[in-house]
Amino acid sequence: MLIHRLATLTGLAVATLFLAAPANALTMAECSTKYNAAKDAGTLNGQNWNQFRKAECGTDASATTTDTKPAKKTAKATDTTNAAATDDAAPGLTAKECSAKYQAAKAADTLNGMKWNDFRKTECAAGATAAAAPAKATTKAAAASDDDAAPGLTAKECSTKYQAAKAAGTLNGMKWNDFRKTECAAGASAAAEPANTTTTAATTTDSGKGLSMADCSAKYQAAKAGNTLNGMKWNDFRKSACGAGASDDDTVPAADEASYNSDPETPTVTAPKGVKFPKAISNKYSSETPGKARLHTCLDQYYANKDANALGGLKWIQKGGGFYSLCNAALKS
Repeated sequence: MLIHRLATLTGLAVATLFLAAPANALTMAECSTKYNAAKDAGTLNGQNWNQFRKAECGTDASATTTDTKPAKKTAKATDTTNAAATDDAAPGLTAKECSAKYQAAKAADTLNGMKWNDFRKTECAAGATAAAAPAKATTKAAAASDDDAAPGLTAKECSTKYQAAKAAGTLNGMKWNDFRKTECAAGASAAAEPANTTTTAATTTDSGKGLSMADCSAKYQAAKAGNTLNGMKWNDFRKSACGAGASDDDTVPAADEASYNSDPETPTVTAPKGVKFPKAISNKYSSETPGKARLHTCLDQYYANKDANALGGLKWIQKGGGFYSLCNAALKS
């Protein structure tokens, strides 16, 4: 009888322990994976790591990473996963946080040749801290994908995109290296090819010339009206947006910025052979004062000679007599 009663009591005790034990509790690695999935999906509802672990992973309130090892621990579990701490940073970074950290390291040039997958494994595992958010984060930065091609546009694609932005006047003063870091990083898209590419594109043509003076002037006026010059002057605009050479004439004014104060100096040199000058004031300037009309007529001819490469080395204004003074003297005579 005594033996029967002891057996009964022992059975009840075992059943009680069986019911109380978290038989289906997740391992720390499984719980960490589940936590990150909920974090990425935005379904944590304010829970931190410890609260989630206790509520969703079958552990009791006193469970820590030093609890008894799970019965079916796989050989693939990494040391960093098993060492997950009990604070909120334990589960490691989400894909979004790891991508932000990767981009910050890339911008700071501290990757030391490390690819995305290697970075993700070494810098975003359990216990890792997220990179500080940049002061001016843009919505264009996309999360890095899970392949090594994540780092974005090639140098050639980025250069094409930069030239397109330069021609459109949308760089807003941004230099090449800053543009490369912000517009060609992981997730960036290459600039779309213009719908109708013409021979008057801002990039150099087969003849080695950029935009004509008239076309560049029109483009300058449009940028000026659209308030997108960002302080750029006419000659700087010609060089950056119209294909003018760095050593090109800086004395020539824009068509709408040529102001007449007085006649230029009387030339002391003769004009180079073959340089064309107007024979009379243009009819479209007949309503202006003689001096102003001569200025605008000469400027039109300078633009024409410039496009035809027929200035004979003359600049608009130069010592001894540039194109303007020679042209003005010819019209006055």
